[in-house]
Order: sequence, then C-alpha cells, then structure tokens
Amino acid sequence: MTRQSGKFGNIAIGWIALFWGTASLAEPIQLDLYTQEFPPLQVQVDQQAEGYVVKFVEAVVEHASQSLSMEITDVHFAPWKRAIRNTQENENTLFFSLSRTPSRELEYQWIGPVSPYEVAIYRHFDGPNVSPNSFQDLKNFSFAAQTASNFEEMAREEGFTNIIPVNYGKVAIKLLRAHRVDFAPLVTSSYHYRMEQYGYDPKEFVEVVKVDKLCKELWLVTGNKTSQQVVEALRDSFDELKNQGKLADLMQQYQPDSEIMVRYRNAMK
Repeated sequence: MTRQSGKFGNIAIGWIALFWGTASLAEPIQLDLYTQEFPPLQVQVDQQAEGYVVKFVEAVVEHASQSLSMEITDVHFAPWKRAIRNTQENENTLFFSLSRTPSRELEYQWIGPVSPYEVAIYRHFDGPNVSPNSFQDLKNFSFAAQTASNFEEMAREEGFTNIIPVNYGKVAIKLLRAHRVDFAPLVTSSYHYRMEQYGYDPKEFVEVVKVDKLCKELWLVTGNKTSQQVVEALRDSFDELKNQGKLADLMQQYQPDSEIMVRYRNAMK
C-alpha cells in the first residue's frame, strides 16, 4: 500500500510540475511602450495614453497576442534620450514615432510606418503673398527656426542665409506674427494644437509650401534585442490591421474637434 501511494504521489508531482511548466511557458511577453507627446499622434488626457498612433499600436499588440502571447505593461511618455536608450538596451521595448534615416537603419528593427510627417512653411495671413513652386523659391526671404533643428541644418545646406535662430517654436511664431520674419516652419499634423498652446489663433497663419526633404513617414520600432518571433508577430498584425483600414479610421477619430482632442486642447490652455 505504501509503495502504491508513493507511485501515485510521484505521478501527482509529475503532473504538477508539468502544469506549472506549461503555465510558465504561457506567460505573456511583457511589452514596454515608449513615446513622446505629439498631438494628435500620441498625447496624455487625464493621465491616460491617447492619440491615433497609441491606439493603433495597442490594437496591433492585441491582435498579435492571438498568435504569440504578449501584452502591454505600460505606455511611458519619456524624454527623447531616455526613450531611445531604453529601446536600444532592452528587449521587448517599442518606441514610436521615429523617422527612418540611413544612420538609424541598423539601430532598430522597423515594424511599420504609423503616420505621415510633414513640415510646411507658414506665413502670417498678411505676410508675403507668394505662391512658390518649391521651398527653394523662398531663398530671398527671412525665416525663424529652432537652433540646430533639421530645418535649420537643411536650409543652410540649401544656401538659405537669412535665418533667425530661436530656442523655442513659440518664439518663431511670435516673430512671424510681429512681421520680423517672413516665414517659419511647422509640423502640419500638430499645427492646430501648437498654435493654441502658444496662445495664437490658428487662422492667423497660412500654409505656403511643403518642405519635401523633411516630409517622411514615422515608424513603430523596437531594439535589436527583441526576438524575431516577437517582431514578426507584430509586423504581421501591423500589416493586416493597416490593410483593413484600422489606422486610417483612427486618424479620422482624432481630429481637432473630436471629443478626446477637445479635452486635450482645453487642458493645454
């Protein structure tokens, strides 16, 4: 009897070990998401992560979890350097939204493009009334631009010399409104929100021309320490949901007059 009990006990222990081993294997992969505030792509409203890119990435992870168990631990709004460092140094860390450049190509695994990124030249409504065919046609006019920005670097490389450097975008708009410069560059997707944030009426300014060299897509990425299994699952779900129109639908839901973005705008005033 004792021998039989021992036999059954060993079987029971074996089943318990198998159960816990299987349970351990089934534990979801924990994903950390890092981003920066960039309306309407990614914002914080009432301490909750919002924005059409945030919601699309959440949908991608949820869809991918059907083939490979994974879940989001948290969405972190962090300074650029910290977000980049954590993405590169840790596995299963996602970052959005990042422009894809040759110098960055090997530093990340690129999952998919989440948003267009357009830089345009703006003037005050009673500023120079010109209709240029390209940005280069404005070479004889004056600009305000943030110091060491992509725009300032590119403009000087193109031979633009009349550029007033400023530390903050708000100062560039202030100079534009005071007619101390003719033009200033702004990101089109966040234009409406930045104007309100700066205390100006968005209708006071007019888009003149796109800066083609600075217009590109922004991407969802992860570091090179994340496994190929995770990356492929995310890429497959990304492509499937985007082809279904999920991202386009979310972009329409996060217009400036949408309920969630009105709440964001009111909180920024």
